[in-house]
Amino acid sequence: MRTKLSIGIVLFISFLFLGTNGCGKEQKSISGAQQVNELDFKIPLNSNGLTTEQQNIIDRLRVTTDPAKVMWIHLIALDGNILRRMPVKNKVTSSGKRLEPVIAADANGHFLNVPGKDAETAEMLQADGTFGSSDNYIFWFDPTMRYHQWGTAGGLGYLLTDYPINLEDPSDKITGLYNVSKVALEWQQEQEKRLRKQEGPAYEKYRKELDSFEQKLKENNQSIIK
Repeated sequence: MRTKLSIGIVLFISFLFLGTNGCGKEQKSISGAQQVNELDFKIPLNSNGLTTEQQNIIDRLRVTTDPAKVMWIHLIALDGNILRRMPVKNKVTSSGKRLEPVIAADANGHFLNVPGKDAETAEMLQADGTFGSSDNYIFWFDPTMRYHQWGTAGGLGYLLTDYPINLEDPSDKITGLYNVSKVALEWQQEQEKRLRKQEGPAYEKYRKELDSFEQKLKENNQSIIK
């Protein structure tokens, strides 16, 4: 697929997910991509009408695309101990991310890298509105729906969360869950309140757009299993 470029930066785009439910039927994603599932198996949907993988990704988008969100990055030593905790406005960004594709060509197929000129590229615009790729990482939500993202960022390990870990008493000895720094959490909530006010009407628009996308995913799943 070739993507038409322009100078304007897309802040919020239509996210791409493949339908994952069906029995010998063509599966059509929101993007229009199709695949055929020849196995006689239906991937179960949760009470929200989504697969567990879809739900994970939707929940992550709600955390990492929130313009009024404060995250926390915890730098981790090789022995697993947390060395430092720092607040992050919105999210962390990998060095491989770009506002423009690395390779583009004009209408004649000539490769170019000249700002201000229309071009075509085979690179796909990502769900976060950028080109390029992120450093390798994994993410998950604990049973209390707190976000965690672990990676190495090319060297020192890090743990990104949507809550501050208590550095003096990091984890619960029974469950292994991280303990929260209550003072830092109160500060976080104050900052998020200020950022929501700063965003104004645009914040509510963002929330509605994400809700709309989740609804389209559900409808896409239902159309496949009918």
